[in-house]
Amino acid sequence: MFTTNKDAKTNSTPDGMVNEGGHTYKDMKESAQHIKNDARDAAHAVKGNLEDAARRSGQHMRELADSAGHGLSDMGQTMTHRIRDNPVQSSLIALGIGLVFGMIVIRR
Repeated sequence: MFTTNKDAKTNSTPDGMVNEGGHTYKDMKESAQHIKNDARDAAHAVKGNLEDAARRSGQHMRELADSAGHGLSDMGQTMTHRIRDNPVQSSLIALGIGLVFGMIVIRR
């Protein structure tokens, strides 16, 4: 794998070690460091992209929850007004719903 400079047809190196491709240990170490730095930079970029996506998703979910909350609030106000405007009809509907639930519970 490694040979001395005497065996390789390359320039002389301070450490005297050259691999079969003519690259010194120092060259390979520098290449490995560049690869490590590139991988770290890519990991940071991916992390930043994921954080941005999570932030946008969270904001979108909050907007949906707010919208649903407003919709439920509006529906509750509408139901309250209808019940106050039609108390007899509302009472009969509530009685019917209660009877249906009662029959379901009794059958079990």
